[in-house]
Amino acid sequence: MPEYIINGVPVNFPFEPYQLQKNYMAKVIECLQNKSNGVLESPTGTGKTLSLLCSSLAWLLFMKSKLPQSRAETLDKLHLPELSNAKNNNLTPEQALALQEQCRNAKVKIIYASRTHSQLSQAMQELKNTSYLFVHAIILGSRDQLCIHGEISKQENNAIKTTLCREEVKARNCSFYNRVEWAKDRSDVTSVPVLDIEDLVTVGRKMKACPYYLSKELVEQADVIFMPYNYLLDPKARKSNGLTLQNSVIILDEAHNVEKMCEENGSAQIRSTDIAVAIEDTSAVIKVLMDSGGNASTIDGEKQLDFTLDDLVLLKEILLNVEKAVDEVSIMFSQGGTTQPGTYIFDLLEKANIKFGNVNVILQVLNALIAHITTTMSNNFVRRGAGLQSLADFLEVVYAGNGPEYRQSIEKCFRVHIELEEAKPSAKGGVKRADGWTATKQNIKSPAKPNSKVINFWCFNPGFGMRQLLDSGARSIILTSGTLAPLKPLISELNMPVAVSLENPHIIDRSQVYVKVISHGPDRVELNSSFKNRSNPEYISSLGRTTLSLCPIIPGGLLIFFPSYPLLNKCSEEWQASGIWAQINRIKPIFTEPRGKDSFLATMAEYYAKVRDPEGRGAIFMAVCRGKVSEGLDFADANGRAVMITGLPFPPMMDARVVLKKQYLDTNRTRENELITGNDWYSLEASRAVNQAIGRVIRHKDDFGAILLCDSRFQNTRQQSQLSAWIHSHLRDERNAPNFGTVVGEMARFFRNMAQFDAPARVRELGSIKVEGEENGMHGVGTSKNAHCTSDPESSSSGLVTLYKRERKDNDDELQRSASAFSDMELVARKKRKIVLVPQKFVKTEPTVPESMLVAVKQEQKLSLNEQGVPQQEPRTAPENRVDFLREVKCSLDAGSYKLFLQALAVYNRDSNFVVFIDRMVSCFNAPHLLYLLRAMRRFVKPEHKSQFDTRIEQIMV
Repeated sequence: MPEYIINGVPVNFPFEPYQLQKNYMAKVIECLQNKSNGVLESPTGTGKTLSLLCSSLAWLLFMKSKLPQSRAETLDKLHLPELSNAKNNNLTPEQALALQEQCRNAKVKIIYASRTHSQLSQAMQELKNTSYLFVHAIILGSRDQLCIHGEISKQENNAIKTTLCREEVKARNCSFYNRVEWAKDRSDVTSVPVLDIEDLVTVGRKMKACPYYLSKELVEQADVIFMPYNYLLDPKARKSNGLTLQNSVIILDEAHNVEKMCEENGSAQIRSTDIAVAIEDTSAVIKVLMDSGGNASTIDGEKQLDFTLDDLVLLKEILLNVEKAVDEVSIMFSQGGTTQPGTYIFDLLEKANIKFGNVNVILQVLNALIAHITTTMSNNFVRRGAGLQSLADFLEVVYAGNGPEYRQSIEKCFRVHIELEEAKPSAKGGVKRADGWTATKQNIKSPAKPNSKVINFWCFNPGFGMRQLLDSGARSIILTSGTLAPLKPLISELNMPVAVSLENPHIIDRSQVYVKVISHGPDRVELNSSFKNRSNPEYISSLGRTTLSLCPIIPGGLLIFFPSYPLLNKCSEEWQASGIWAQINRIKPIFTEPRGKDSFLATMAEYYAKVRDPEGRGAIFMAVCRGKVSEGLDFADANGRAVMITGLPFPPMMDARVVLKKQYLDTNRTRENELITGNDWYSLEASRAVNQAIGRVIRHKDDFGAILLCDSRFQNTRQQSQLSAWIHSHLRDERNAPNFGTVVGEMARFFRNMAQFDAPARVRELGSIKVEGEENGMHGVGTSKNAHCTSDPESSSSGLVTLYKRERKDNDDELQRSASAFSDMELVARKKRKIVLVPQKFVKTEPTVPESMLVAVKQEQKLSLNEQGVPQQEPRTAPENRVDFLREVKCSLDAGSYKLFLQALAVYNRDSNFVVFIDRMVSCFNAPHLLYLLRAMRRFVKPEHKSQFDTRIEQIMV
């Protein structure tokens, strides 16, 4: 592969990097060389992952090649067989172990973390396609992905799966785990330098060795470790995986969620119901122990227990005291709950005799009891220790540190919020808000018992979690994503020293993207999805008419993002009731984002299939900001030719956690720490979700698409400034949003220009295809150049179909499909046109056949050549007579569109609503070969509307 010198480091890159890729790699290497932290933004589609991997690995190999002599000598010492012998090395055993630890920590590793395993798999695949595929790379996954044990892998609950696994490993009962030590040095493992999840499972099954523990063993020798970033940010997960971060390079890709992850991993929750269930489970085990003789260390002669009856009696007393302390907390119902400083949690738990001095002993008993309940398959514990596990998790978060400094941080960065506990909704009622903030209030039952409460221990400073990484001895921490802007608030919130920052432009040309704010619909109703306006029937109707008017112009897939599920559902219902849904669906079938994982995957597959259907006109996917579709899914090329943002997805304003977050920022903001205000944070939360949704459409340098901001609030310059930097230039010159007709005309020209720009392909004849019989239902044939075709009923069993096909480049298939709706070359009859099968003997080379013997094609298609020598249709003219004109319209449209045409004409004659009339006409005559009929509709337009009609037609035809 070509080699490029960047900041003095030779970097192998698969192709000639673009300048912005060189700039990005230079910033990465600068961070690593100077042991500094960086925040780097580069839009989706700019080759960010490839640039990140190539630059960081190039630096790692370059640094190893320049290994200092002193380090080499240290390594030599460590490989001496007499290492532990102090006399031979003049080292005490303690010094030798310290030297070994020093050398182990001195080895630089790259820890590449991203949000999901699917993103990590894509990154590892990128690595395999580079010249650095020889470096040792391993991925850390969960038991859910890696366990191959027949019984354990069947468990649906991950906590139960973890406990069962640990117990089997501890007892040396898992044959797969027992073979890990043998397997890790075998050639089947060592010969594959890059091992992703699938590779680990394949190797593990082949060698009958546990992939989960095998991956942990291979971490020590790995140069690059891939993992989800909650493995790093969650102290419990970090401890469980035994991660040593000393001298490591930590790369957090897709880091736009890091702030929220830091806060969530530092937060915890315990419910009265959890405590009650924990008491029941503890009481049940106490009863079994007492029935077994009181002080028995085993139950029914089974394995040795790690707790005694006295341990459980003390634990039950503690649990009862916790329950009592929680019940005694008074709640201010008018404020939805009671809020206290973070250190209040220590006072509350101390009432139950849980303190810093004894919490570790309590956790030991809790974990031993959880393991016993989980692994005793024949017991009657239906909930399998769920309440005990919730309490253990809560205590581990609360007592994650110690000392005056820790208590001071808890006082400043945390709040304790106590509220009434509401029973879980039924499975049909939904569990979460789409925005990921709190549970919905819909379909919620009354509390399980009176006075049940929820104790929320909330972290509001993401810098608290980030500090643990900064204090780990990491060499550099790099945060990168396609949507980090604005960077300054992010850096101040994380409270990390950042010496290197970058906001890259997009790799695409300005002409490849069309960005517009649409402030009003085609009926001149303002588009504004604010809380006050989103229930307005006029707004919902106008948004539907906007979609109806735009979808015929957009080829391929159209993504529509709503601020919330309630608004998506309301629009769906009202559009269906008014008939707008049916009109849209006739043009592009509509799919909506489901909540379940299985149904989601099935829906996505159907959507992609509709977009790929060469006989279709694309599809629409309606989704929610912060939902599954807006994060991580790829809608490259025809899968996403346009995205409509229907509003700003602000967090729920009255949610307790949102209110307290805003208060925290306003209270702790100073000139020195440069924290943003609560209102600024609230606005940024919406903008970042919008930026993520926008990033679904432009996925590589050759992609193109439209970004439509369908909310008048996007006209606000402050709101625009919070969008990704590469979008700013497209909005810079717009003081006021253009009228709707202008947008329609501009966007139609944009897609026509992109289709012509990217696909000036030649046309070649493929020859004739023989058609056998009439079983296939075909009764005709498309016309070929300079040939008329006739029909002979007695000879219809054999015939020729002459086809033309555009020659395509290998990567042009999706573009050609998406551009077909705007192509000027209609070489074969469309699906709805009647086709007549023509026997070979009647195919003539000159048009000498009498008119009466022409095929039953509705109108002869005369072809000429354009500048590239490509056959194209000559302009048509509509019949002058109105009756003949309507007859031709009926022949040209399908039944559904013709019915819509007649209805629109009748309504216009009755109501004189020109805006609705012209939108429906555009929907009916939305294909290039029907534009002559749309132009001829002028005869039906009332005199006062003719100038508007001419303007709209001019915009469409340009």
